[in-house]
Amino acid sequence: MLAESYLRTRTRIALYLATLFLLLFMSVQNVRYGLYDLFYMSILLAPAMLFGAIYAWARRSDLNAYGGHLAVLTVMLVVVSLQLSGGQKAIVHWLYGIGLFSFLLLPLRPAFTFNIVTLLISSVALSYSDSFYSTLRFATSYALLVGLAGVYAYLYHHKSRFLVHASIKDPLTGAYNQKHLEFSLKQEISRSEATSHPLSLVVLEVDFFDQQREVQGQNFINELLSQFGAQLLQMTRAGDSIYYVDNGRFFIMLPMTPEEGLLVIAERLRRSVEEHTWPIIDSLTVSVGCLTRKSGETDDQALTDRALTALKQAQQSGHNRVVLSKSK
Repeated sequence: MLAESYLRTRTRIALYLATLFLLLFMSVQNVRYGLYDLFYMSILLAPAMLFGAIYAWARRSDLNAYGGHLAVLTVMLVVVSLQLSGGQKAIVHWLYGIGLFSFLLLPLRPAFTFNIVTLLISSVALSYSDSFYSTLRFATSYALLVGLAGVYAYLYHHKSRFLVHASIKDPLTGAYNQKHLEFSLKQEISRSEATSHPLSLVVLEVDFFDQQREVQGQNFINELLSQFGAQLLQMTRAGDSIYYVDNGRFFIMLPMTPEEGLLVIAERLRRSVEEHTWPIIDSLTVSVGCLTRKSGETDDQALTDRALTALKQAQQSGHNRVVLSKSK
C-alpha cells in the first residue's frame, strides 16, 4: 500500500512538472513565432499544472482524492475547447493527452465520465471551425484511444487491488495481517492525536492455543482459526478492524471508542466466544487485554506492548477474562 501510494504520487507530480516545463518552453516558442493566442493559453495553463503538483503532494496519503485533479483537467478542457472553437484546429492533439492524463489522475469511473464529456464538448467545439468529416475522424480516433487506455487502466486497477488485498489479508482467518496492523495503527494514532477523538485497542488470544495444537494437530487448528476469524468478523462493528498476528492472537482496533464503550465491547466479545457453539470443538474461551489511548501517546509499539501486558495479566489471572490497561 505504501509503495502504491508513493508510486502514484511520484508519477502524478512528474507528469504535472513535465507538462509545466513543456508549457513554458512552448510559450517562449509561441512568442518567437508570433502565435500569441497559443502563448496566452500556455501561460494560463502553467499555474494549473503547478497547482496539480502541489495537490498531488498534499494528498499523497489518500489515493482516492481527486477533486483537485478533476479541477485541473476541467481547466485544460475548457481552455483547449475555446481555442478549438476560435479556429486553432492544430491544438486538437492536446485533447489526446488530456484523455490519457485523466486515467493517471482520476479513479476509473470519474475518468470514463470525464472522457465522455470531453469527447462531446470537443466535438462540438471542433465542428465550429472544421468540416464534419474532420470532426467525425477526431471523435472516432479519440474514442478508440481512450477506450484502449481505459481497458488497460481497468485491468491494472483490478490487478493492483487484488495484489494489495493479498498483501494485507491473512488468507486463513480473513483478518488483516500484522504488517497492516503496524501501518493502520500509526495512521489511527496520528488521526486520534490530531482530532482528539478516542482510539481503543483490543488484543485477544484463544486460551490454551498451543496445547490444543499439540493435541489436535495443525489441520484442526487451521479449521478452528478459519471459523474463529469468520465469527469474529461478525461480532465486531462496522468501522472496527481485525488483525491476526499469530498463535491464536487477534488485535481489534476501535476508532472513536472511549474507555467505557471499550469495556462493554471487550466483555461482549469474550462472552460471545464462550457462549458460541463451535462445530469442531466443545468449548472455546479467550483472554482479552484492552486499552484506550491517552492524549500524547504517539508510539505505536508502546501502545501494542501495553495491550499485550494486559493480555498477559488476563491469562495469569486464570484465562477467560478481560483486563483493562491503565496508562502510567
